Amino acid sequence: MENFKIDVDADGIALITFDVPGRSMNTLTGQVMDELPQLVERIRTDEAIKGAVITSGKASGFCAGADLGDMASGMLSGSGDLQAAFDAGWKMNGSLRALETCGKPVAAAINGLALGGGLEVTLACHYRVVGDSSKIQLGLPEIKVGLFPGGGATQRLTRLIGVQAAMTAMSSGSSWRPNDAKGAGVVHEVVPAGTEVEAAKAWIRGGGKAVQPWDDKSFKQPGGGPYHPAGIQNFLVGNAMLRKQSYGNYPAVVNLMKAVYEGIQVPMDAALRIETRYFIKTLMTPQAQAMIRSLFLSKQELDKGAVRPKDVPPSDPKKVTVLGAGMMGAGIAYVNA
Repeated sequence: MENFKIDVDADGIALITFDVPGRSMNTLTGQVMDELPQLVERIRTDEAIKGAVITSGKASGFCAGADLGDMASGMLSGSGDLQAAFDAGWKMNGSLRALETCGKPVAAAINGLALGGGLEVTLACHYRVVGDSSKIQLGLPEIKVGLFPGGGATQRLTRLIGVQAAMTAMSSGSSWRPNDAKGAGVVHEVVPAGTEVEAAKAWIRGGGKAVQPWDDKSFKQPGGGPYHPAGIQNFLVGNAMLRKQSYGNYPAVVNLMKAVYEGIQVPMDAALRIETRYFIKTLMTPQAQAMIRSLFLSKQELDKGAVRPKDVPPSDPKKVTVLGAGMMGAGIAYVNA
């Protein structure tokens, strides 16, 4: 494997370092998706491995999520074969489900920002440790490019923190700082930056449980599900709020709520397939494709100077003059100051 390095220590704990070569930030590229099942199979079948810790080899972050460039050139430009699209979407969900049911404790040592699919990888781990740094963010921003989480978060996050808190986070694309994430119940432990791996290993050595809460027979949905007197309110009120905000023109938020509503009523394996179906359905809408193109792919090109005039040297202005001090002029002056 090119994107994952495995080192097994004397205690049988495998340190898995996620490090995409040639990139400053880890993303879930097509090659990473191909290697993920191999990684999980190694953890599951290698008798020398008693537990695993997943961390990042990048100084800039843990993982920034899916590579939308790969996604755009893959599923977005496909022939419309729904089965092929589902199989491609299921690759990550199936691998992460295999990881959390491998029978060995797996901990995430989050040493940098974990967004989108990066956070979803950690949610499939049995324990999450994050470094105490103001630079670290944890969140699910997919809604901002016309999508919603498609790597298990619609099911795992709702089972961790309840429907209302999970839907608020996913429908807004907001993120948490480390201590806020712990307070919300998204991570288990916040430790000094640089000690994440040792803290994760200590949890495994201390007898870390290799079973997710939702796979425990005694599990109950926090806040209740759709047929719970309190839980139903999340969908009655939430549906009205999403309709008010999107006017029915934003498939991602509608399909997000459908995935959550249907998913929390069934076991996790079926729930993840429901999520994948709604994710692929959303991905194939013209709204999502346009937003990915304009708000991500085209923006990246612009940030790199795609339309910058040739032979014009970069400028570094030191002063700004604003003509007019009305509402707009005052606002512009304030932002510049």
